[in-house]
Amino acid sequence: GVDLKVVMSAVGLPHTAAILVLLEVLRGCCCIDLEPCNLKAHVQGQCTGIAAPAVACWSKEAEARWLCWSAEDLPAWAVHAVSADAACQAKDTTAFAGACSFLPPGPRGELPHVFEPLAWDAAQSLADELLPRLTIEEKQMLLQGIGWKGYDLTHGHYVGSTRAIPRLNVSSLNMQDAAAGFRLYWRDMLGTATCWPSLLALAATWDEFAVQDFAVALGKEFSGKGANGILGPSVNVHRVARNGRNFEYISGEDPHLGSKLAAAYVRGVQSTGVFAVMKHFAFNEQETNRYSESSNVDEKTAWELYYPPFQAAVDAGVAATMCSYNKVHGVQACSNKELLLGVLKQRMGFQGFIQSDWWAAHEMSLPEGLDQEMPGTQNLFSLNALAQQPVDRVDDAARRVLSVMYRFDLMNTTKCAAPECSKFLRANVSGPQHRALARSLATESIVLLKNSDSLLPLSSESVKTIAIIGSAAVAKPFDSSAKDQGRSQWARGDYYSGGGSGHVVASGVVTPLAGIKKLAETLGIEVLTSTTDDPTEAVEVARNADVSIVVAATTSGEASDREHLHLDGDADDLIAAVAEQAEKVVVLIQTPGAVLMPWRDSVESVLVLFLGGEETGNAWANVLFGEHAPAGRLPVMIPESEADTIAPSTSPVVEYSEGLDTSYRNPGFTAAFPFGHGLTYTTFAYVAAVAGGNCSAGVLLCINVTVRNDGSRPGRTVVQLYLELPALSGYKTPVLRSFKKTGLILPGTSQQVMLHLSSKELSYYDVDSRQWQLPYSAVAHVGESSADIRQSVNFEIPGGVRPAFPSLPLVLCGIAGLVIACALISFLRRRREDGSSGSAFSALEQRNMDDFELPQR
Repeated sequence: GVDLKVVMSAVGLPHTAAILVLLEVLRGCCCIDLEPCNLKAHVQGQCTGIAAPAVACWSKEAEARWLCWSAEDLPAWAVHAVSADAACQAKDTTAFAGACSFLPPGPRGELPHVFEPLAWDAAQSLADELLPRLTIEEKQMLLQGIGWKGYDLTHGHYVGSTRAIPRLNVSSLNMQDAAAGFRLYWRDMLGTATCWPSLLALAATWDEFAVQDFAVALGKEFSGKGANGILGPSVNVHRVARNGRNFEYISGEDPHLGSKLAAAYVRGVQSTGVFAVMKHFAFNEQETNRYSESSNVDEKTAWELYYPPFQAAVDAGVAATMCSYNKVHGVQACSNKELLLGVLKQRMGFQGFIQSDWWAAHEMSLPEGLDQEMPGTQNLFSLNALAQQPVDRVDDAARRVLSVMYRFDLMNTTKCAAPECSKFLRANVSGPQHRALARSLATESIVLLKNSDSLLPLSSESVKTIAIIGSAAVAKPFDSSAKDQGRSQWARGDYYSGGGSGHVVASGVVTPLAGIKKLAETLGIEVLTSTTDDPTEAVEVARNADVSIVVAATTSGEASDREHLHLDGDADDLIAAVAEQAEKVVVLIQTPGAVLMPWRDSVESVLVLFLGGEETGNAWANVLFGEHAPAGRLPVMIPESEADTIAPSTSPVVEYSEGLDTSYRNPGFTAAFPFGHGLTYTTFAYVAAVAGGNCSAGVLLCINVTVRNDGSRPGRTVVQLYLELPALSGYKTPVLRSFKKTGLILPGTSQQVMLHLSSKELSYYDVDSRQWQLPYSAVAHVGESSADIRQSVNFEIPGGVRPAFPSLPLVLCGIAGLVIACALISFLRRRREDGSSGSAFSALEQRNMDDFELPQR
């Protein structure tokens, strides 16, 4: 897909580099997904000391020198923009704006390989050797948490801690909450870890590369804090749009999206020697009555819609699972033998240990499959209780915990054992590199929903004055332990990080106003402000600006669901008032999930960020002024109204009666913006989609499509494949089964994109056989969102099963029966017309024939 003449002209390669570039292309190494250096200001005179420069850290300042590398000396981070921009910015936050390339951009390669822990079988063998040496008291130390007094965590402990066993060199487990980074439980920890974008924001990147980069950085921060386990990822597929914890869930509203990103998270975190705990298993899709409600889900819906991200994490080698608070079919999830033993350990093949969510165990549930009680204050796994359980079950639970320890070499790498961990808990593990990566990730996650008349990006040539409006533009982060913000509001979130156990205080937050104003003034654009939600004041300021930027937000937290899907502070009225008077209006939304936008038709541009962490303001600025073209896509459907969503239930029994019909899979729901939607600053055409090609190992079928940039700016897109399965599959709409984020595509050039479909991704779950069924044929719909399909391909599936047809005798019997029925009806009608009524059928005629109509053909 590389046109060398077009590429050479676009990136401004010197003639002497042409041979080198051609060799790179022919070798298949041309997969540098970075902005062209030739498009940057002050490129002339840079990198002159290198005969054939390949990549550089570039600067906006004319007098600044760039850092440059040749193709033979490429740094490891020079693969894609998320990691490369962060690496350059971290080298000097004032000098370098990001990374660029002198090589022609190309399609992304495979996801970079990361270090893998010891194989399960090897770890289990080591556990088997040690297990006979443990006393029952020592086994109990592995299976019950410590460190809590009631609902208060004591200093020197992690949120999840177990005792070490010094005589056998068995380490403690040091686990901490994780949704937005390392949970800063006490005030003396504030400012010592990064407040990352939420997992839902990462879902909006639709980018396994970005998620894996994030997870590696996250694992390093946890390790630096002395933790050897991370209580994440949260992978539940959204069902209820108002769920208070949707910001924590990396799956968004789709199991395939969640499966790909959850696996990348697990591989990234665990490559650092820190084990991951997937949660919350299972069907914890609302916070309303979460301790008592019973989620009742049919088998097909469970395996098709809610289990896949968990299965993907298991396949990626996740070390542990956290069972949830709710009941499943009337039985507490942490005591549900069918769920824990039958589904998770047997059918999914999970080899790690299962721990309870904190206080989610209600009884000694070792026989039902629970391996570890957290946080241990209920004493359900006491020494006396364990002594009454079958020895083989106690040994199995201890073996699973030991296996995880051996897989990650925790015996030799764990830094401390509670309660002697205060020094590590207070250690500062953030820094310029992680802050730059947080900025890059937040920027990548921003979704441009609307951009009438190409208002964005803003430039000093077209805009002289902007107005920044709304109290959300200057909102402070919330600290639940601060005296002035409310010590008892542990579950409250803010506009940067959701509330509850996953909350991280963004101590060094860049507010929207700070980030946007700084870059605007650098470009010579005047900034006016109205940082209240007073419509009168806002309109007065907006009248004096070329473009008005309204910042609006809402948030949510653990333990309760959102009351509605509207923005906070009457922001809808504020936006409507500004839109009525202002010349041009841009709306920036910070939200923990889906939100209503009744004013969307009256504004020019709308962008959304799903809680972007401490670098929120800089991320907004990067996209607004074109430093980075928007690349995010919706991981949820933005509904037309709340009637187009599933509301949380207050019933003690929550029936998932809609089955597969959630989000875009429900043809009765109307979207304001569809699942998968997202614009950028250019346009793409899709051509020549075909089935076939050289598929990778483990892939049953491939769809190849050419994506061409028909606009005037470089850009990336996310190619999405929605599979239309036969009607007997149970799906009423095509469903996402493959996607791929392209590399940078220059104007007038194209990239060939190959979408992989495994046997599982081509199948549907058959309840009768309790197996995945491969159909004989299907249709692949390829496009920009669930509602924007550009190409469709019909194909037959190798090894697929043809639909069963009735046998010939059965068909003939059916036809004969129909003929007899029609003859009888005709006979009765003739008798009524000639006045006969003496037959045995006369009573039937008198009662029913007046109301009977023969079907029209």
